[in-house]
Amino acid sequence: MSKLKEDTRLSIPGEKISVPIYVGNDIFSEVTSIIQFDKYSKVGVLMDKNVAYHWGEEIHRVFGKKATYIVIPAGEEYKELSTSEKILTSMLEHGFDRKSILINVGGGMVCDIGGFSASVYMRGISFINMPTTLLAQTDAAIGGKTGIDFGGFKNMVGSFSYPLAVICDTLMLSTLPEREFRSGFAEVIKHALISDKKLFTALSETDFGAMDEESLAEMLSHSCKIKCNVVTKDSNEKGLRKILNFGHTVGHAIEMISQDTPNSLLHGEAISIGMVAEARLSLLAGLITKDDFSKIENIMHKAGLPVRIEKSYKTRIYSKMLGDKKNEQNKIKWVLLNGIGKSVIDEEQPDKLINKAIDYILA
Repeated sequence: MSKLKEDTRLSIPGEKISVPIYVGNDIFSEVTSIIQFDKYSKVGVLMDKNVAYHWGEEIHRVFGKKATYIVIPAGEEYKELSTSEKILTSMLEHGFDRKSILINVGGGMVCDIGGFSASVYMRGISFINMPTTLLAQTDAAIGGKTGIDFGGFKNMVGSFSYPLAVICDTLMLSTLPEREFRSGFAEVIKHALISDKKLFTALSETDFGAMDEESLAEMLSHSCKIKCNVVTKDSNEKGLRKILNFGHTVGHAIEMISQDTPNSLLHGEAISIGMVAEARLSLLAGLITKDDFSKIENIMHKAGLPVRIEKSYKTRIYSKMLGDKKNEQNKIKWVLLNGIGKSVIDEEQPDKLINKAIDYILA
């Protein structure tokens, strides 16, 4: 009997898009029970070297000898055009056509670049996301955003393209380093902050280091439902969906700067610091209370996430933020909190307050 049960579904009204999302333990091998691979001319499996090392044998057992296996380097620094070109070249050389399918097995980087490559190959082929990190399971694999970093900016080139299905297997989290695992809590906390005060309260009482399988799956399921609800209402990020970018204006800037240092930050770590900065800006703008801000900073500490960066970052943060995709006419458009569990979009704030918020996160 299959253990693969649909947890939630991302549906886009009027666009004939309906993506089932599965959450469970030891379920990725049952993908063949929901997808008829025989109807595809070619099956490609994309993974990075880390996933290949830990899960390569199992992945080969599931997809067999007929599949084409594409392995790329691990790390955000490889989420670039040249890596996508290698993926596209491999598919071309193996005779992929419009009736082929690509399975993205990996973290956010693999889901992003794999989805992007699939969306542009022959103007788009089918793909499935099988995220292997908590961060990707709550964010990158869901929502139809694909992309690569370009010109020194995060996700500057990409497309909206939806997978046939998303399979979130908590078993695959077992091989994650502790730091990588904790990084994923940043997006879960973000979902609570922007739209679910009740979840934030529950997370504030959670021992992140001692979650059992059931608690983890429940948290993951709740987080996925929040994102699906937002994306369903605004699939192309014209309004409401922008709230999902809370913490990302500062966070993306920090993440890209860190890649030029010996101690690069993980995405979730950078977003954690970004959320503290943007919560501070919310406080300075009179949108949240000091007590709210303290709770936000405390939950980052409790989840084992960083809240400060080195002072050397300051000179580059502002210029990086100006390259954010949400901006208009060279003006930074902020997503800020209007209390815990509520958010506002397209906020403009004076440089004086922005600088104070940035100064706060400098170690």
